[in-house]
Parts: sequence; structure tokens; C-alpha cells
Amino acid sequence: MVDINYTFLVQLANFLVLIFILNLLLFKPVLKHLTDRDMKIAKQHEEASGYADRAQIMLQDFEHELTDARVKANQTYHSLQQEGLSRQRERLSQVKAEAQSMVEKAKAEVSGEAAKAREVLEKEMAKLPGEIASKLLGRPV
Repeated sequence: MVDINYTFLVQLANFLVLIFILNLLLFKPVLKHLTDRDMKIAKQHEEASGYADRAQIMLQDFEHELTDARVKANQTYHSLQQEGLSRQRERLSQVKAEAQSMVEKAKAEVSGEAAKAREVLEKEMAKLPGEIASKLLGRPV
């Protein structure tokens, strides 16, 4: 059998007072601090998740805008290329028309010069038989 005397009761009272004081001064503040820290960590984790989500959304928006810009750039490039080709065709047709008119003008000049040369040659040809006959006969015919 256990003998209970007054020292046991003093130690029990001392233990209970110590538990009460430690609970009041140490355990509750430490537990409160741990709870606050856990809440702060959870809040920061939520904020980080929110920032990650926003960053993902911003990245998707950026990629979408980049894709749109590439499509627009390709469309602009092709439209400018087509415009350049049409201008090239237009200019080429103008140059061909100018060259054709220059060729026709040159042909007209050549035919005019040929006609003048024929007239001169015909006049000379008309005189030539008389001159040949004069030289052969030795007298003017």
C-alpha cells in the first residue's frame, strides 16, 4: 500500500500550479504563435497560388497575342507581297506598252526612210539607163 502524506499533496499542488503557470506563460503563447504561423503560411501559400494562376493566365494571354501577331504579320506580308506582284505586273505591262510603241514608232520611221530611199533610188534608176547609154555611145542620149 502507498503511504500518502502531506509532501505528496504539496508536490501535487506544486505540480498543478506549475502546469497552470506554464500553460498560461508558455504553452498558450507557443501554441498561439504556431497557429498564427500556420495561418500565415497558409495565407502566403494561397497568395502564391493566386500569383501562379495569374502568371499562367498572363502567359496564355501573351501566347494568344503572340499567335495573333504572327497571323497578322503573315497576312500583312502576303498582302504586301501580292501588292508588290501586282505593281510589278502593272509596271511590266506599262514598260511593254512603251516598248511596243517605241518599236512601232521605229518601224514607222524605218518605213518612212525606206520610202524616201526608194524614191531617191527610183529617180536615180530613171537617170541610170540614159547615163549608161550615153557612156556606151559616147554621146548624150
